[in-house]
Amino acid sequence: MKVLLFTHKSDIDGMGNAVLAKLAFDDVDYVLCETFNLQNEISKFYDDGTIYNYDMIFVTDLWLEEPMLSKIANNQQLINRFFVFDHHKSALEGNFNKYPFTTIRISDSRGLCSGTSLFYEYLVSNSFIDSNCNAIYDFVELTRKYDTWEWKTKYNDEMPHELTLLFDSVGCDGYIELMFQKLNEGNLKEFSFNELEKMLIKNKINQVQEKLSNYSKKIYYEEILGLKAGIVFIDYEYRNDLAEYFRQNGFDMDFAMLVALDYGTISYRNVKDDVNVRLIAEAMGGKGHDKAASSPINEAQKKELIKVLTMKK
Repeated sequence: MKVLLFTHKSDIDGMGNAVLAKLAFDDVDYVLCETFNLQNEISKFYDDGTIYNYDMIFVTDLWLEEPMLSKIANNQQLINRFFVFDHHKSALEGNFNKYPFTTIRISDSRGLCSGTSLFYEYLVSNSFIDSNCNAIYDFVELTRKYDTWEWKTKYNDEMPHELTLLFDSVGCDGYIELMFQKLNEGNLKEFSFNELEKMLIKNKINQVQEKLSNYSKKIYYEEILGLKAGIVFIDYEYRNDLAEYFRQNGFDMDFAMLVALDYGTISYRNVKDDVNVRLIAEAMGGKGHDKAASSPINEAQKKELIKVLTMKK
């Protein structure tokens, strides 16, 4: 069976789907996408006809919009081999869950859903992955807990955070291969870190703390949509840790606006619990969750941001 996967490139939830796909199927091609370029990436395969070379096509931790949804729904060759699994509120509000091939769910009996948990549920229910493999289940739960922030708000469990630190250490493709090899071992009874992984995590923790301290000294405060924003130019991988650093240390801001020129995005993270940053991101042409969202930086904005950054130095 030949499988094509489009998944979110930003974090361990997107990566978790690629790991599961490789565990479930022998022949997998995956495309790592940002929220803002998914439609274009799928259109490339659709327009040149290569999408018909695949037996199953999955979109995970991202959602399709019109007109691509209608194209798939009206295409008899694709509708039964196309599957979308997502957990973003924006997708529900956009009514993108009305097609038989879309599964968009915010929460279930375990708690808040992630793209990985929804994809895992499908793979297990269709016997592509063995539900008795505790290590894979543990991996999915660690991923879900981190992506939904339940590791902090509900479980007080550092292991999901350590998993994302490992991802930051080895990068997208390195993480996918590392987790695939780890979980593909038949003798792994439960998910745990080996000594090399523990060393990588420890080194990353030290690096992160130094970075956060430096970033916190370079905040620009501005009022945006009636709220106090703390604006920081950062490397993309530190966006979640920096926002948590602001919360824990009582920084005077409603939300953090984290500009990652290296990644071409602005990430929005609430610092005060009652602030919905999804609405802020949408006002800026972006998408996301209530507590974590993002918007793309176009070339004109990038030039202006670089100009501001240079002037502030």
